[in-house]
Amino acid sequence: MQTIFLECGAVKLVPFSPADVELIDDLHSDAYGNRCTEYSTSCTVMDAAELVNSALQHQEDLGFGKWKAVLEDGTFLGWAGFTPVSETSEISVNYCLPNEVLQRDPELAKRLFAALADWFFENTYFSHLIAVVRTDNREMRDVVLNCGFYHRESKVIEGMQADVFQMLSPSMQSYLLSA
Repeated sequence: MQTIFLECGAVKLVPFSPADVELIDDLHSDAYGNRCTEYSTSCTVMDAAELVNSALQHQEDLGFGKWKAVLEDGTFLGWAGFTPVSETSEISVNYCLPNEVLQRDPELAKRLFAALADWFFENTYFSHLIAVVRTDNREMRDVVLNCGFYHRESKVIEGMQADVFQMLSPSMQSYLLSA
């Protein structure tokens, strides 16, 4: 039986396996899928292998990471989850779903992103969560803002012009409101 980290309607987030590199490589070969990946303007086969390996390592080290998004029948949709941001020691939430998946269910990205943020604050003790979004990715910007994140700063991260959005944990929000 496969571990399910998160269920969002018919979509399930499950762990990657080393055999998933080809699925990620195919996903990232799509120009739209490429725009969703963090810190990158292009993906190669090595990038796909690195994504799967780092997702597995982060899962082992932190208890969370990027996960494979699948339907109940196992159909691969893309990936979603969390990544440590080395330069700031923060955790970023992100996803990569092909355009045709989002066209079939235009609200999926918003539901999935909100569910990921909820999962993060329910299962970790972090005070906040960030989302690093390429400045030209309006669709993801809308998703992030719609889920309650706010713009913190614009900066270049590993050669990519990005906007950093932030959401405080519910306990941190309560603390700030009571102060």
